[in-house]
Amino acid sequence: MDDSAKRCLNCDASYKGLKRCPRCKQVYFCNATCQKEVWKEHVKVCVPIDGEPAQPPPKQPSAAAAAKPPADSQAATAAPKPGDPPVQKTPEQIKADQLLRIRHEILPEAARLMSAREFADAEEQLEDGVAIASQYDERELLNELSCALSKCFMIQDKYKQALEALNPALMHARREGGPEAMRPHSIAAEINKAKGDVDQMRVELRALMEAASESNDEQEQGAALLLAGCLLFDVGDLNAAVPLLSSAATAGEKLGNHNMRAGARNRAGAALLRMRQPKQAIEAWMDELKVLEQAGAEEAMAAMKVKEEPKEEEIEKKKPEMPPLGDTRGRRCKAHGNVFMAHLLMGTRPAAEVHLQHALSIAKELGKEEEARVWLQCGNSHTLASVDGSNDGDATEAYKKCLDLAKEVKSLELIAAAEKGLKKDLDVATMLRG
Repeated sequence: MDDSAKRCLNCDASYKGLKRCPRCKQVYFCNATCQKEVWKEHVKVCVPIDGEPAQPPPKQPSAAAAAKPPADSQAATAAPKPGDPPVQKTPEQIKADQLLRIRHEILPEAARLMSAREFADAEEQLEDGVAIASQYDERELLNELSCALSKCFMIQDKYKQALEALNPALMHARREGGPEAMRPHSIAAEINKAKGDVDQMRVELRALMEAASESNDEQEQGAALLLAGCLLFDVGDLNAAVPLLSSAATAGEKLGNHNMRAGARNRAGAALLRMRQPKQAIEAWMDELKVLEQAGAEEAMAAMKVKEEPKEEEIEKKKPEMPPLGDTRGRRCKAHGNVFMAHLLMGTRPAAEVHLQHALSIAKELGKEEEARVWLQCGNSHTLASVDGSNDGDATEAYKKCLDLAKEVKSLELIAAAEKGLKKDLDVATMLRG
């Protein structure tokens, strides 16, 4: 159809960019608002086409035709033939179909589009879902769609739109509370942190922790602790972050959630190092390494093991499966580098060298770019230790090795970082000599 022939079913506007009804594909709307305005009437004739042109609703037979008996009883009950108009559904059936469509089509497709960074299409899908859920006043679905749409905007750094999209779910969360309020408050906290409103971020985190305390789901509680700890770490509130991260790590250990435990230990180690507690930082990072190595071994064993049908009693006792960590080498490499840095700051150079060699060994398996990153971290660690006065190491060699490898793999990011490191190391050396 020519764009000039398309008109909004609600306001009769005609312009390029009108959105076609995703269900019947026969009418157009300006946006979700226009769709919602006429939905009560349009839904009566909105029939999925499944690849065939939409058919008009069946006409009512005339009085004479209605009075005429069928040719035979079989004809009266015959199945519809291809080309026959679709059977008119009841409003209840239409509602059920639409809600199922949100669950099984709109939300999964929007998630796929967001992963593919096709944000405009994802927004359109979610806005269609919001219009449908609003029409039927389906609060749970509306909250889920609002959260998904908000995340879509947040990924694009559109924080104002993200908060506007989240508002229905957030208002409901503030009014009703309970475990269902956790997701809206967590998203609101992330958005406010990203836009620099730390005070409002703290408000949302307090609400999140209150909602988490009412939940019976230990996974949700652990995830809330981890998120709160990470956000507080990001804004520099280390004293508040460390206890939350420690609790999240404990929850992860109890639940067998390696990802939660390792992530919490990683951030806790970074926080403790910033607080000039390198010994405690090493303990946190060593626990992270232990978890990553354990997870890698378990996943390797699981891949080799022949799957057998579990017995009925085993199914009842079985804990929910945790998502696999996948290849943990990159994370282990980084953790060894972190421990190397902490040992340098403590002045225990032999132990530091052991972890540097571990990091380099893993990095060589991953490629020259990862090896360059290890040397960059090594250079930064030596520079930091020199400024701190606890080590007299020279970072120049590490930065040069990073620069050589970065040039080989043509990584502009690493080249710039290595050159910056060399300049910084020179400045530090000059300062110390002065």
